[in-house]
Amino acid sequence: MTAGAADLPGPLFASTAHAQVGDASLDFAVIGSSSAGNTAFLRVQTPRATRQILIDGGISPRATKGFLSALGYELAETSDLLFTHFDHDHAKAGWARAAMRDGIMLRCSHSHLRLARERGYPDVCVETFDARGDGFTLGEMRVIPRENPHDDGGTVAFRIETPAGSLGFATDLGRASGALIESLRGVDILAIESNYDRAMQLSSNRPEFLKDRIMGGKGHLSNEECIDAVRAIAWPREPEHVVLLHLSRDCNCPDLVRNLWKRALPSLEPRLTIARPYEPVGPLRIARNAARNTAMAVEA
Repeated sequence: MTAGAADLPGPLFASTAHAQVGDASLDFAVIGSSSAGNTAFLRVQTPRATRQILIDGGISPRATKGFLSALGYELAETSDLLFTHFDHDHAKAGWARAAMRDGIMLRCSHSHLRLARERGYPDVCVETFDARGDGFTLGEMRVIPRENPHDDGGTVAFRIETPAGSLGFATDLGRASGALIESLRGVDILAIESNYDRAMQLSSNRPEFLKDRIMGGKGHLSNEECIDAVRAIAWPREPEHVVLLHLSRDCNCPDLVRNLWKRALPSLEPRLTIARPYEPVGPLRIARNAARNTAMAVEA
């Protein structure tokens, strides 16, 4: 078992460069994030090894391959696919064939195994973890899951610690609990849901049962709820990057969100990246020079 968060190096600097510099590097990108499909990418490189994973399979393998190629990466180098949950916009059936063909391990919570099977994912390609446990190791990555309320099956957030730095990833949250906030505090890159604007949601033509589902504490985070969560997570150390996930195409607006951040969290707004439905954002990069035990901003 690798070291936990307390054993890893301290604060890091980050940039969006994609260069081979430093002894350890972490690259993070969002392939797509919306009700049409959600997939994110993480690659960690050290002198000893390289590990590349995906978080959620809501973008088809073919589209993911094309998006990764455009960013300078290869889908064939992916070893694992972590699932937050199994709504259709997070788990496309095509990943069953891709996993068998390419040897990708599909990893999900014990409580989601039935849903993985219903999606057609073969047991031979699926490995489960305890979402209430201490986590598991993937090469140089230490993955610490955190269970959260969302509809009937719940969802899983992840804190991923690496020699280069840390990523917090949380989407489709009914609410940001104190336990979730504590689990993500101090990460270098924070990717978190900011699904809807409350006024737009209330005035929309959506049926009342859908509004109640989204806003009732087991659906999604509003812009204001996201900001409250980030404010708590960012104390006492702010993340170098914040990536907003899963913005509603009907009940949210990127410009509205950014203006809200300028008023509510002005110190973090310049570090804000808003994920898009059909185009990748990133990669964001963190690099550490272990020989000098210093963090660096990597120039493009």
